[in-house]
Amino acid sequence: MTEISREYRALAGLSYLFWPVSLLLVLTAYKRDRFLRYHGYQALYFGICCTVFHLMVGGLLQIIPVFGALIYKGLVMAWILLIALLVYRTWQGQCFRVPLIYDLAQGVME
Repeated sequence: MTEISREYRALAGLSYLFWPVSLLLVLTAYKRDRFLRYHGYQALYFGICCTVFHLMVGGLLQIIPVFGALIYKGLVMAWILLIALLVYRTWQGQCFRVPLIYDLAQGVME
């Protein structure tokens, strides 16, 4: 196994924090690197799915007066913890699978 540079690990981790950065990884010369391509596509699909989920669920939870706001805040906290875990594991140089997201992105990853 080859050592992954700090720059590549940082770029891959940043793509999970800000999913538009993943476009940089999949549309430029960075896509030649397997590690960056893998995390770039996974982060892109993850970011798009989270954005759609946020818009749909956030809108629906606004209808519920008190509990909707509490549930929404709980989901945001869980999302922040998940992002922190993904960035940490990417910084460690791991290629991991995010359930469901990996299955969506697998066709274009390779």
